Amino acid sequence: MLENRFNKTKPPLCGGFDYGGDCRMDMPITIPANFAESVVGSIKDWSADIKVADVSGFISVLKETWDLQTFENLQAGRVAVPDDVINQTLADAIAGSDQVKELKVTSLEDNKIRIDALTSKSGHIVLVCKIMQFEHDKNHSVIKLKALDKRLPDKPLLSWIFSRVSLAMVTKITGNINPGHGVAVSIYGNEATIDFHQALNASKLGQAEVFGYKPLDYLIVRDALPEKNHVLFNTSLDLPDNVGAMVKNALSSNM
Repeated sequence: MLENRFNKTKPPLCGGFDYGGDCRMDMPITIPANFAESVVGSIKDWSADIKVADVSGFISVLKETWDLQTFENLQAGRVAVPDDVINQTLADAIAGSDQVKELKVTSLEDNKIRIDALTSKSGHIVLVCKIMQFEHDKNHSVIKLKALDKRLPDKPLLSWIFSRVSLAMVTKITGNINPGHGVAVSIYGNEATIDFHQALNASKLGQAEVFGYKPLDYLIVRDALPEKNHVLFNTSLDLPDNVGAMVKNALSSNM
């Protein structure tokens, strides 16, 4: 009878050699004496390289500028800013100016504002203006005003002349007005264009940054509508969701 070779079990091979039986190799593993020390050292190095963002300064600046309700309104698209808040911002902007000593805005109805300024050259000036343009985005920040009424309350005779000449003519007589550092004013006829982008970027809010994001760069203001005692701004704030959530948490915390 022929042997069934196909059902015959072959012994395992060990290292390519047939030992004809079980193959067991007990080989000792040698661990270097300094192995544990090396692992611990590596972990310490990794820990030193991991940097946790310090957001305390960012949170502090946010709380000086916005509260939670204001931030949510910015995201929703409409923010009413009271005159006293605007005037505090203006006071900070003209600090150190040698031409404009005081600057105050009063919001009126019909898209108008009243501007009271105390200047070194002309004294007290009152302007009633209409806001023709107010825009802000990452690349520019500008407001355009049209003067509807002009007066010098402390100088009645000059005030009569002042009210009948254009703003451009006034600046030719009195010189250009420089409200403060980072603010540029250009006047044509009775229209004044104020570029405040540089001043805004240099402000605490403009410099505030977290995880590579500057909230001011993501804020868009499309227009400003004066109403009695406040200005209504139409806005959008397109921060990434995780950054927006972090800002909300920071503004609602007691830090």
